[in-house]
Amino acid sequence: MFVKKSEVYRGRTATVIDGLGYMSLTDTLECGQAFRYERLVSEDGYVEYLTVAYGMLINVGQRREGELIFYDEWTEEYAAAVSKYFCFDTDFEAIRQDIISRTDSEWLKEAAEVAKGIVILKQDPWETLFSFIVSQNNNIPRIRKIIRSICSEYGENLSAAAELSSCPLPYNNCVPGCDECKGCGICYSFPTASQVLDNPEGLLPSHPGFRYKYLIDAAKRVSEGSVSLTEIEEKASYDYTIERLKEILGVGDKVASCVALFGFANLEAFPIDVWMKRAIDTYFDGRLDPTSLGSYAGVAQQYIFHYIRNLQGDD
Repeated sequence: MFVKKSEVYRGRTATVIDGLGYMSLTDTLECGQAFRYERLVSEDGYVEYLTVAYGMLINVGQRREGELIFYDEWTEEYAAAVSKYFCFDTDFEAIRQDIISRTDSEWLKEAAEVAKGIVILKQDPWETLFSFIVSQNNNIPRIRKIIRSICSEYGENLSAAAELSSCPLPYNNCVPGCDECKGCGICYSFPTASQVLDNPEGLLPSHPGFRYKYLIDAAKRVSEGSVSLTEIEEKASYDYTIERLKEILGVGDKVASCVALFGFANLEAFPIDVWMKRAIDTYFDGRLDPTSLGSYAGVAQQYIFHYIRNLQGDD
């Protein structure tokens, strides 16, 4: 059970959420499940990030595991957004213990220990779908760059909308809304499917490559409702989620599984990419049945994915 309190930290009024188990802000944001984050501070055991979720700028720090420090105004809308995004009500330690109880693999148990601070974020389904289409045959730095470019092309500057007097990024000395902001793209809202469909050429400056036609098809199907993300969310069925998402051009098993896991909270989803194939071949003799890990196989997947990337080097 998490607890909330107010305090002044690092000279700023903050809302502190504690009791989040082993939650690690860095491992959660930088494990490959999300792409819209910027690390602002990393010193003396303290980290701070700026991220964007549900159309809001979120300034969040951490000084110890299981605690998050929010520096934004704690409105009812903001509280609902961050609670949903960071899954305050989900007991990830109970999930981890469930996974451990289902495996004889000492390597997986070690991965679950090393990566126990990962929380599966509940991201906006459309943003997740779009982002993981971008992720195909791509590395994380370039994915993030493409998404920032697309957001600055279509989105609203959230710093300017909040009437901030200066850029929230400590390394930028500019006023929100200036030309420099367009080149940065960090503080912009994510475009809707309709915005993309109304101006498809707006994607081209980001150099999406072969993914362009997939992004347009996704925008068309979602905007027109032939693939209803609302209906998929309401069904809350992993099989149905995968079936419907794969109707979109260029969305195969891997992308659909990522969207199911990170956008629709289908925690049994088990995306397999080159890192996962490497882990399965190396540490599971080429055989790992995700169903053996139960209804939280997707959390186990993140333990494996995060651990092997840290063992063998990030992309």
